[in-house]
Amino acid sequence: MTHLTQTQLEFFAVNGYLVVEDVLDDGDLRLLWEEYSAILDWVAPKFLAEGRIHSSYDHLPFAQRYMAIMAEAPELIDYVEITLPLVNSQISLETTPNHGPGIFGLLTNPKLLDVVESVLGPEVSSNPVQHVRLKPLMRQVRQEVAENSYVGKTTWHQDLAGLLDEADETQVLTTWVAITDAPLDRGPLCVIPGSHRKGGLTTHCMGKDVQVENFIPAKLLGDDLGNKTVVPLPVRRGSVVLLNCFTEHAALSNTSTELRWSFDLRWHPTGQPSGRPAFPAFVARSRSNPAQELRDPAVWKQLWTAAKEQIIAGQYEGDIYNMARLEAFANSPVCA
Repeated sequence: MTHLTQTQLEFFAVNGYLVVEDVLDDGDLRLLWEEYSAILDWVAPKFLAEGRIHSSYDHLPFAQRYMAIMAEAPELIDYVEITLPLVNSQISLETTPNHGPGIFGLLTNPKLLDVVESVLGPEVSSNPVQHVRLKPLMRQVRQEVAENSYVGKTTWHQDLAGLLDEADETQVLTTWVAITDAPLDRGPLCVIPGSHRKGGLTTHCMGKDVQVENFIPAKLLGDDLGNKTVVPLPVRRGSVVLLNCFTEHAALSNTSTELRWSFDLRWHPTGQPSGRPAFPAFVARSRSNPAQELRDPAVWKQLWTAAKEQIIAGQYEGDIYNMARLEAFANSPVCA
């Protein structure tokens, strides 16, 4: 059992974040490593045949192979991400994110769900706002993806900012799951403790090259008393960082020679709006009706495939990402 203690819950309530070390062990993570290695085994020959890379790099272990391919073909991120693009027009039949059993196994891991249940209660849904962060050494990141937070820098932001207005009252919880060690030089998360207590969203400006890579201007950062103390959160692999959806956070740059790998997984109480209705949420835990829990990875993958097909067919015409909110923020003088 990995439920949180009362002391941990009180710390989270006050500070808006919590580090929970060693939630998952190597056995819990093994299928993920195998799944992502298989993705490279599939993508590398394809890229090589298309002239995008000069070698399949199949002599290298996973982390080094990923970084070598990414240095030549940054579009690799499209094959390892665990969500669809955030702009309707960018989704096509060729869009191939990873919705394999390894990811599904992480989303339904009982140890992780025990932690989530401690905060949200016994009825928990997996929120479809989810991402992988496979970050190589920052100076090796190609300029065209340097502002892409999946591989490059992660600017200061709050997790609720990109959700549709329907989720303004939803209790969204982020679990940042470390698949590799994340010491200071590999670019761990950093937070401003208590920043969630300001109440509501801080102004976010649009990203300079990628609009949805929005950021909070430095002058607006801080907690409810104006304190701007930044706390880095280095963790071991298998550890989890919890974030309130209003907590201001970013990630340090990876200045090491090693890959930094993590997942952003989000959750909300079942019955509350997800904030991204174009993508599928599912019941991950239900103490009142366990039969509601989704346990078939093939069904989960099909939910994502159906969502993609509906968007392509024009059957979902609404926004995926809350661009209206960003556009309203853009009128603020601080974003000029």
